[in-house]
Amino acid sequence: MQIYSQEKNDLVGEVTVMKFNETKQYKKGSLGMRLVDDFLVNKGYVPYSPDAINKAHPFDRLVAKDNKKMIFIAEGKTKPARIYYNDTGIDIKNYEEYQFIFKKYKLRIFLFFIDEDKKEIYGNWLYKLDKEKFEFDKKGRIIQYPFKQNNIIYFPLSSMENVCKLTEEQVEEIKKYSTRSEQYKDK
Repeated sequence: MQIYSQEKNDLVGEVTVMKFNETKQYKKGSLGMRLVDDFLVNKGYVPYSPDAINKAHPFDRLVAKDNKKMIFIAEGKTKPARIYYNDTGIDIKNYEEYQFIFKKYKLRIFLFFIDEDKKEIYGNWLYKLDKEKFEFDKKGRIIQYPFKQNNIIYFPLSSMENVCKLTEEQVEEIKKYSTRSEQYKDK
């Protein structure tokens, strides 16, 4: 995109506008959801994806059991747990949207966390993560979960169920798209 001065109509510079689906964040999230899709398919589920619309969507997957006896929403977050706390989280805005979907449509939401540092996928049903729990952080302070801070709601890792291990190749592929600050990498 070119930028022009209003007074003289002179070219003052150029800006490259990157589409969201070209960002590292998008590519990392897409890779994580492909891993979740593989897991679901191997367990006899059929994941339905909004990928065809190529824009923001209300959730990542609508999932049905192949025998049609179970339907739920799968939401994936391809990110490691926090370093200084035994937890991970999602945007409060997304959390509130998932709560609305659950209350209005009675569809359960499973949160998958694809964690390249722990080399695994873990997660749980949102209604289970919502249960009040007290835990010590790594400095011995008590934290009441779910814990809200800076527009993020955090859930303790002790409330997560192991879904599957990641291979070294999968971990390396995810790390290619890391957006974590250098100071926090490989801790």
